[in-house]
Amino acid sequence: MHKRLFLIFALVSLIFEAGCTLASPVDRLVAAVNEPTEVVQAAATVRPTFTSTPLTTATPTKTSTPTATAIPTDTPTPTITATPTSTRTPTPGPTSTPTVPPPPPPPTNTPAPTPTPLPHWDYQVAETYSQPTQSNLLSIMVAVQTPDGGFIPGLRLVGIDPNGVVTKSELSADQSIGHTPPGEVVKSGNTKFEPISNYVTGSWTFFLESPDGTQVSPTFAINMDTENRSWYFFRFTPG
Repeated sequence: MHKRLFLIFALVSLIFEAGCTLASPVDRLVAAVNEPTEVVQAAATVRPTFTSTPLTTATPTKTSTPTATAIPTDTPTPTITATPTSTRTPTPGPTSTPTVPPPPPPPTNTPAPTPTPLPHWDYQVAETYSQPTQSNLLSIMVAVQTPDGGFIPGLRLVGIDPNGVVTKSELSADQSIGHTPPGEVVKSGNTKFEPISNYVTGSWTFFLESPDGTQVSPTFAINMDTENRSWYFFRFTPG
């Protein structure tokens, strides 16, 4: 910038000096013309000397060297490899040492349980007897007797067949009222049991009863069969 100002100033100075130099001969020439008698030879005009000003050389601008731009290359997506999961191995616990059990204590004398007392009955079944028969009527001779063979009155036999039908005999008498069917053995009794149902196959139950309906003997069972019929004899004595 300063160089350019300096050059412009130098050119203006030269032009100004040249103008002054040219003006002097012209003035002289005009004066000579005005003099009618005297011919004046014009002096040679000195041509102004121009000093060549060196031209400013433009400083070359640095051209930026193009940088090679790298073309992005498709990067393959990495394959995710499954990381194996660690499996926890159970740590074995402490092994328990088998403990030897102590010897069992010596047996102690445990008292046997006291048997439940059986109910006391006034009469017990002293005898049951039977013989085959062809009769279709069930007949049981009953004797309620003292130990010396006397008959005890006022008691009856109660029988229940397999179907639950209950039959009661007449009250016993103080003497014999009949005998069992004829045969090798003949028994006498003071009351007789003859149910309406006659023979029914299955288990029958019997017991002795007082006039007021109180059971006075244990219950016992007799199995009967309609195909193999028998007559029966029961004897009770005081318990």
